[in-house]
Amino acid sequence: MKSIADIHHLDRDLPPTVLTIFGATGDLSADYLLPALLHMHQEKLLPKDFHLVCVGRRDFDAKKYLDFIIKKSSIIKKFKPAQKQSFLKILSYYKGDFGDPKSFEPLARQMSDREQPRHICYNRLYYFATSPQLFASIARVLKESGLLMSCRSHQRQVRVLVEKPFGFNLASARDLNRLLLKYFSEDQIYRIDHYMGKETVQNLMVARFANFIFEPLWNKDNIDHIEISVLEKDTAAVRAEYYDQTGALRDFVQNHILQMLALVTMDQPQDLAAEHIRDQKVKILQALRPYNGAAARGGAVRAQYEGYAKDAGHSSETETYIALKVFIDAPRWQGMPIYLRTGKALNKKLAEVSVHFKEPDRCIFRDCAPNILTFRIQPDESVHLLLNNKVPGFGINLHRGDYEFGYNKAFMSEIPSAYERLLLDFLEGDQRLFIRSDEIEAAWKFIDTVAGSMAAIPLDRYKKGSHGPEEAGKLMENDGREWRTR
Repeated sequence: MKSIADIHHLDRDLPPTVLTIFGATGDLSADYLLPALLHMHQEKLLPKDFHLVCVGRRDFDAKKYLDFIIKKSSIIKKFKPAQKQSFLKILSYYKGDFGDPKSFEPLARQMSDREQPRHICYNRLYYFATSPQLFASIARVLKESGLLMSCRSHQRQVRVLVEKPFGFNLASARDLNRLLLKYFSEDQIYRIDHYMGKETVQNLMVARFANFIFEPLWNKDNIDHIEISVLEKDTAAVRAEYYDQTGALRDFVQNHILQMLALVTMDQPQDLAAEHIRDQKVKILQALRPYNGAAARGGAVRAQYEGYAKDAGHSSETETYIALKVFIDAPRWQGMPIYLRTGKALNKKLAEVSVHFKEPDRCIFRDCAPNILTFRIQPDESVHLLLNNKVPGFGINLHRGDYEFGYNKAFMSEIPSAYERLLLDFLEGDQRLFIRSDEIEAAWKFIDTVAGSMAAIPLDRYKKGSHGPEEAGKLMENDGREWRTR
């Protein structure tokens, strides 16, 4: 099996870098960040001169910290002892109080001491792997402790990566953006959505703009509708406290689903520069038709799985499933419906974007079925195109065949995780897969109109392990369509 470096022909000469993770003892660090960084270290994807500082409130040294993470992470347990020992050489742990900038002054001195003897200026990268409630105190810690200080002899780059959620409505998102922009410029801020690091999500742009057969057809005149589904088998029990405050709308639609919607419907950017790509995504998000009571009654379904109250610990009106019919008020898409759905405790785990082309105006054969182009994001990253073909034998009978491109089958190699891809882009200073402040605000502006119409949408029920509420099927059936099934 080829390594990630071999696959991508990586020959990067990245500058000396210190990456500091705040919230290093949390589940995000244990489940995703440390496994990704350890694997990147093994594959030689990190800068040659690289140091990782993990910050938390527990009393650890580097070895005790890594032992703690190993116990929490089933992924890291799979690495060989020699690999973990090698990783320790670039790892240090720092105990600090996020509310006390002075407690981080020794860390600032340690970073300076690392630079001075060799006259090297390290890029300083900071990962806020905490709840947004701590962002203000962490930013203040960085500023007042000297961790953002410029380098005397060379140009230092300082970047900050922040995890979602980016607020819980438009007002809170704007407050969060103002807070970050108080300490950092927009080009220093990397807002992460891990779905953007998935290969098939990135392939949405490549399939459209690198294959001329698709782009001329990519509009309301040739496409009947688009469907975006993110379905989960897991219940909300593991994240019950957080999930009960967000629900399916804020947890998945506002970020993952709207980002995929923007990528699949945006106009072609001038080039691959981050700002040009993000400009086109913003135009789509700003063109989403707002919801109101009437639109909600005819174009939305919300539901909760039976037993959610037990998982949440109390009775609740939080939706665990939502389906929406949305429209983009732009010439390319005017009047064409886009159907979105996401939910928990369902009968399968599936994330995909399906583009349903129109049936031929005139078919000289019997039963000409519409073509469907599907980008499957999980569980198996692949692209599928349904085409009509002749059945062998006498007469002309049609069969719709599935032409599949699977990443694992095509490359027979290891696919980098979404976090590995995004961390590497963060190290390189590439913002193409990260979200700009006006994208966040445009998405929340639309979501707030949906949330404000919730009173007009009854909360239906569905059984755990089912395909979801019956009303979601009717949402499509009323338009003469149906949800795509595998």
